[in-house]
Amino acid sequence: MITAKGRSIEYIEQGIGPPVLFIPGSFSTPAAWAGIQASLPKNYRFISTSLCGYGLTDELRSSDNVGIENLVAVVEKVARRIGEPVHLVGHSFGGIVAFASALSGTVDVLSVSTFEATPAAILEDRGHSRLYKEMKRISSAFEESYFSGEPDAARLVIDFWGGDGAFFSMPEEVQAYCRKTASTNILDWRTGFSFQAKISDYKSLTMPNLLVRGANSNAQVLKITDALGSSIPNCRSAVIDGAGHFLITSHSEACAHTLAEFLNGVSAKN
Repeated sequence: MITAKGRSIEYIEQGIGPPVLFIPGSFSTPAAWAGIQASLPKNYRFISTSLCGYGLTDELRSSDNVGIENLVAVVEKVARRIGEPVHLVGHSFGGIVAFASALSGTVDVLSVSTFEATPAAILEDRGHSRLYKEMKRISSAFEESYFSGEPDAARLVIDFWGGDGAFFSMPEEVQAYCRKTASTNILDWRTGFSFQAKISDYKSLTMPNLLVRGANSNAQVLKITDALGSSIPNCRSAVIDGAGHFLITSHSEACAHTLAEFLNGVSAKN
């Protein structure tokens, strides 16, 4: 655990080797990475954290302070504890945080790997206004549902990313955690929309990047991943067969194989 200015940040570490920092997405904790970490080579140092309002990490945001810098601050403090350049790995909203951290210049980043990253602004930058507006509509519908007292408001979000029925197909304890942290996810959506990185920004990411999506990604993730892949100069893309948005748990072995191949390649060049 890290404590800074009276706030707690979750910190879990295992192994010895080049450090790999795993950043979970919304509704998630370090447990989301357990399957991938179990299948990765053991010559890496795995560090896991939770983002604001999840797991053991305190919420740093408020309704009038949702900027991405609050999440980057978590990564900065974890990276400071690590004490050396780090490989960043993020899923979904955690992918946004990984990109924001790499772009901030305040974290010494060896590489960035993202699984189904969801930075919405690049959709508008690429002229996909309809897809961007659909994300805004889902976010608004989710907020309206939550504030009206609907206990399963999170279903709108989970099914948007994972497909119809995704929420109720999850284990009950996962559904319960989504219900418990729905208000945090409202802030995540607002934070995500506030992150306005453009194609020109992504072109400045010169460190090695890995972009992974599922073969069954929704239209937004498909276009976002394509836009990122054509913008980031030192980039490799991969598609996990049979997988959707929650691929890091549903297809953890395939994701681990793809990530290990990438990390080993980066390490061999350093």
